[in-house]
Amino acid sequence: MKKIIMLLTIFTLTGCINQKKEISKTIELNLNKCNIEKSIDNHGGFLGDGDSFVKIKCEEVDKNELEKNWKKLPLSNNIKEVLEMEQCDDNECKNVFKRYEIPEIENGYYYFLDRHTDSKDKKDDTNLNNRSSYNFSIALYNSNEKNIYFYELDT
Repeated sequence: MKKIIMLLTIFTLTGCINQKKEISKTIELNLNKCNIEKSIDNHGGFLGDGDSFVKIKCEEVDKNELEKNWKKLPLSNNIKEVLEMEQCDDNECKNVFKRYEIPEIENGYYYFLDRHTDSKDKKDDTNLNNRSSYNFSIALYNSNEKNIYFYELDT
């Protein structure tokens, strides 16, 4: 029994390490000194449609990386509009902020990556709401709470 528990722990830690590496690469921010607190993946729809959410506690981030690759909050109107769209499941409708308990962030940064095939500039959200589908990643960093909220949507 102890061996099974140890193997499950190793598999879980390996998965978190790989997930953290992928997110770090996506958002151009070193997450080595950060810990994943919550991870939800709802991809499983047709051709991988779905969304995923990860909450990361990050006591120490490289301020230079943030200022170089991220934008200061508030969110652009296009991104805010998409995150505030209500999605319904199990007779309950919530937007991304409510569903994943993302607090209002007054002091922080955000990172946006448009992964749509029609995207000309992966960091530009101008055409985000002018397409028939969404494929993007966004991270929000709360400077006061030292949390990163990472969200991906694929439709």
